[in-house]
Amino acid sequence: MVSQQQHRRYPIEWVLPVLFIVFLFTLFPVAHALWTSLHRVMVLLPGTPFVGLGNYRNVLASDYFLVALTNTVRFTLFSAPLTVLIGLGVAQVLLANFPGRMIVRSVVILPWALPGAITAFLWMWIFHPSWGILNLVLLKIGLIDSYIPWLTDPDLAKMIVIVAHTWTQYPFAAVLLMAALGGVDQQLYEAAKMDGASGWQRFRFITFPQIKAIIVILLVFNVLVGLTSYDVTYALTAGGPGDATILLSFNIWRESFSRLNFGNGSAVAFIVVLLSIGFLVAILRALPADIFGEK
Repeated sequence: MVSQQQHRRYPIEWVLPVLFIVFLFTLFPVAHALWTSLHRVMVLLPGTPFVGLGNYRNVLASDYFLVALTNTVRFTLFSAPLTVLIGLGVAQVLLANFPGRMIVRSVVILPWALPGAITAFLWMWIFHPSWGILNLVLLKIGLIDSYIPWLTDPDLAKMIVIVAHTWTQYPFAAVLLMAALGGVDQQLYEAAKMDGASGWQRFRFITFPQIKAIIVILLVFNVLVGLTSYDVTYALTAGGPGDATILLSFNIWRESFSRLNFGNGSAVAFIVVLLSIGFLVAILRALPADIFGEK
């Protein structure tokens, strides 16, 4: 038999390959991006002089930053809880026993698997102000007299990008919540029904306490996804009309690959990182101490 001492003989050697992979593909890119954000790195200018927080000052003083920050925060605050709520509702429906349930479950996961460009095209086909199918249907049934400018009206465009983003993310939430709901003891529901508990009371006192940890995890995950979302919004509106749907993630790309200023682009990226950390700290501080079963 191999002794415990032999098992513990080479712990570092076993961990080093994994640590090397983590460093190569995670820590090194992050460290390089941080270094870039503190230097002037422009393709059209020679050298990479150290500028300290100069790139951050340039970004904060730019004409787009405040608008993009406001849009990003609004986008995240609406899309993250909406994704979790819709995912919870879909999970409840998919757990019901009805014909074709397995087929419906397979179809529900499809939006999450589609690339962002395809998702944007589908929603463009629905909401395009000139040839969108939604305007045509509403006009045919007499609910509107003229086409609604879904993607050219700033307020409507902000709503549409949230809807499209939520549609891509709710299947993942639904799958995890289905697993969590499936683990709730059904005898608790039967006992509650016998005691005359309503549907809301059963959810509040039985279902929610059992799944609150996964709800928090999904909320945190979708906050991070919302803060870094790019593909669907850009493909659908390109930040327009005007700057109504421009997000911070779009400006990372614009500074880096359109203006070729990688220093400013990295600065925007780390501002998004700080914003994400701020959201996470606020969410975790607002939670009760026993949310993950801690006493």
